[in-house]
Amino acid sequence: MTPRACVLWSLVWLSSACASRGHLPSTPPPPAEYGTPHPFLLQAAAPDGRWLLACQAREDTNKDGTIAVRVGSHGQLGGDEARLYLFREPGAGLAVDDVLAVDSLARHIVLVREGALRLLDTVTGTEQVLAPWTADDVGTNASQPPVRASFSRDGQRLLYLKTEAGKKVAVLRDVARGEERVLDAGPGLLGQARLHENGLWAVFDVVAQDTDEDGTLTWPHQQTSLAPARCRGPVSSASQGERKGDSPVRRFLRVDGGTLIEGRDILQPLGDGLLRTLPHGAIAFEDARGNQQTWVPESCRARLYAVDEPRRLLVVGCKTRDPLGTTLELHGPELHLSLEREVSPYAPVRRSSNEERPRLLPTFVLTSKDTERTYAVFILDMERHTLVPPPIPASTWVHAQGSHALLREDPTGDGGERRRPRLWLWNADTGEKRLVGEASGDFQERAGERVLYMGWLMDLGTGQVLGPVTEAPLAIDTRGGALRYTHAAPAWADPKPEKTVPLGPVKWEPAVNPSVKPTSPPGNTSAAPSPSGP
Repeated sequence: MTPRACVLWSLVWLSSACASRGHLPSTPPPPAEYGTPHPFLLQAAAPDGRWLLACQAREDTNKDGTIAVRVGSHGQLGGDEARLYLFREPGAGLAVDDVLAVDSLARHIVLVREGALRLLDTVTGTEQVLAPWTADDVGTNASQPPVRASFSRDGQRLLYLKTEAGKKVAVLRDVARGEERVLDAGPGLLGQARLHENGLWAVFDVVAQDTDEDGTLTWPHQQTSLAPARCRGPVSSASQGERKGDSPVRRFLRVDGGTLIEGRDILQPLGDGLLRTLPHGAIAFEDARGNQQTWVPESCRARLYAVDEPRRLLVVGCKTRDPLGTTLELHGPELHLSLEREVSPYAPVRRSSNEERPRLLPTFVLTSKDTERTYAVFILDMERHTLVPPPIPASTWVHAQGSHALLREDPTGDGGERRRPRLWLWNADTGEKRLVGEASGDFQERAGERVLYMGWLMDLGTGQVLGPVTEAPLAIDTRGGALRYTHAAPAWADPKPEKTVPLGPVKWEPAVNPSVKPTSPPGNTSAAPSPSGP
């Protein structure tokens, strides 16, 4: 994987999200350079390449006669002081103090600069001051800062924290109209607040009691060797210790009206209602009027794995007689279906994209009932309510978008001729399995529906193979661009404990070199029948 630091807690998902819901107007990448000829550490990039966020050291702050930045194993930076810059166009960029949130189209950014919290529209260039801003150690120097701003998935609503009369309050803003109102989070120390994806709920974490009995209300923080999130480099190792501070409670508020709701039985919002666990293990949906409908019966003794809000479906594990046994089931207001497969109780289901309505999910299914309990990846089709075995033998899950899944077929270890992994695209609608080619690198990036994986650039939305990429980029974009250093390749393979950050500037260039021929040309196998059941 490329060395881009997975930092800025609210932006970790950014490069792989956004384009599935819609697109903003974009132009081809300009043949120009971003940044100055100083250490350049990319932090995030808009999926369409419209802006970059990077850390640069541009002054000899340690007075050793050179300008250099080194990265330790925990992501900590050494050498000269680096600061954050936002690049909306080629050049030196705009110095900012922090970035708190980005909407799902990467159009609006909540940032801190010149002592103010600001909302920037990266398309029009307009910037609005939201509130004065005072730095605090909780947010500035934390490895996992609390959520201080968030957008709804459609980008129409923003929830952010500001200080009034020495106390943090949550403000809900209509992004288009600019109208605001303060939401009541109840008594206590408001540490973080976020909008649920649907924009109908505010979720507050509040320290209401002095649980560590030290005489003050303190927001908790994790003892860790991980570097602070802002301007963090690639992390090769980190350790975690105990948690210090008081234990917060979670409160929920319907932003269009209602009272605060608090309770350990609340799982999460769903639409305008809530999912709750009932006393004997059932899961119920509670509507805005307080009426409850049981979706998962208490006989399941359910463990909730995933919530498909648009389809109003829950993916749960129901306990079996075996203490470790968990059977995968789908439940909703009108569906109660056992998929009749036992799954791993530890990592059964995960989402590999930020689609609003994901079609395909990977899950680990028990395939051998030896004492070792061997599990293999199966594909859960949320449209057909089926579990599909891997369409490629000895394959592992990589990504999915819509009906297309990217799978990696690993060498079997039987001494045969094939040594490199091979990549396949599988279409859940047609059953077609398309060979992408042999892996030719270990780097990966994602922008919207485009995935760069092990040397191949693909569009998972259309199922197209766009071609081989021979050099690892810092990022890719939805226009076919790859972001690379202008002068020299990064030296991240340096075996020393501390690695030197390469010098900028960087530039966008075509990701696929048309003069390079594939090592293994894409092809098709005979189409397999469309799956109809587990």
